[in-house]
Amino acid sequence: MRTGMKGWMDAFLAIETDSKLLQDVMLANKGKPSSWVIGIEKAKTLKNPAFVDFRAEADFAKSHVDKAINIPYESLWSFANLEKLNKSKELVVIHNDPMIAGIIAVSFRLLEYKTFILK
Repeated sequence: MRTGMKGWMDAFLAIETDSKLLQDVMLANKGKPSSWVIGIEKAKTLKNPAFVDFRAEADFAKSHVDKAINIPYESLWSFANLEKLNKSKELVVIHNDPMIAGIIAVSFRLLEYKTFILK
């Protein structure tokens, strides 16, 4: 089943849990994650964008979006790196693997960040 938790719920399969996290993930997915994917021109028109490149340092050094900051995905969840991010900004996630970009976007949306994925 490729539609995830929504597909399970639509198929009336029981999910027996009181997990707040699971409920939050299901709620986050109701917002059509595909609508979070935007191009560079649209990203530049956001009210207060923060371009965050989660690729490896070597990939970032080769090329990156102007004014983007680099936080390699492998070290994302350190306190120092999380302090670089601001909830008042709209995070534009940059990563060359769409699956990882989606995981990052959902994670930050669960933390109540306004998040987009750069295509």
